[in-house]
Amino acid sequence: VWVNHYNYHRPHTSCGDAPPASLAPTRVNNVMPSYT
Repeated sequence: VWVNHYNYHRPHTSCGDAPPASLAPTRVNNVMPSYT
C-alpha cells in the first residue's frame, strides 16, 4: 500500500514535485505477480 502512495501520489523533489510514476512511459508495466 505504501509503495502505491510513494510512486503514484507522493511528490518527490528530485522529480520536480511530481510522483516518480508520472515520469515513466505509460507502456511500462511493473505489476508484481501474486504468489498466493
